[in-house]
Amino acid sequence: MLENEISDAALSKVWHFTIGFARAGETPAAKGSGVLVKYKGLMGILTCGHVDTYVRSLKQPIGLVRFNRGLAEQFGTIDLDEVFSHVAGEEPWERGSDDIAFINLPPHLVGNIAKDCVFLDIERNFVRPDPDSRSELLGVHAVFGLVEAFTGETTRQNKRATTRLRGVLTPGKLLQIDHLNATLECFEENIPTLPDSFGGTSGGGLWRVYVRKRDDGVFEAEHYRLLGIASREDIALTPPQIACQGPGRIEMLLESVHSSS
Repeated sequence: MLENEISDAALSKVWHFTIGFARAGETPAAKGSGVLVKYKGLMGILTCGHVDTYVRSLKQPIGLVRFNRGLAEQFGTIDLDEVFSHVAGEEPWERGSDDIAFINLPPHLVGNIAKDCVFLDIERNFVRPDPDSRSELLGVHAVFGLVEAFTGETTRQNKRATTRLRGVLTPGKLLQIDHLNATLECFEENIPTLPDSFGGTSGGGLWRVYVRKRDDGVFEAEHYRLLGIASREDIALTPPQIACQGPGRIEMLLESVHSSS
């Protein structure tokens, strides 16, 4: 389908910057997402405050999941007792309020992650101009991250447990965006294939990707920008909506961390 080809072109860019958080053990599951970023010498993971708070409460190393090599797969772990997080917001994490965190990674973890993924340059992300040819391009708005509802069955072989996790690009209409907040409304025609809950997507990026159709008919992404961080869902609405932390919250958090470092 044409929509799938366009989504695949957008996905080919954003998945390099995205990681998932997975709980290991007897009941593995997707427990959040994050965007790898760099900012004025800082290197780390942007996610939601409630995701950082939850995964820390597990009191165990958390699996890191990559998406850019086919199937989602764990490529390492992170012990959150060994890294610092900077969180804006607090429970009950109400819609429209701060719910964002930055996990500051030490150099050895940055090096390990950079072997498999890419850190988005946030300074460049917010100042690079949209393409002059955007009137000739297809603009895609979408959220990308893990979806716990799509976690597969755990299989065991030779004392090794394997659980299928799934990253999902959810396109939609950008209903609203300002300095602090953004809202993505899912496309109504996609409702039959949407999960019952987007749990696991929190912390994933809200992206704008401009896609071009080449002369050979193949779609390719020409420009991309991180607009926000997915933080809440409203499944009760038709179509469902995903509320996001806006670009201003990202910049304010990272500048605060940089100033205090």
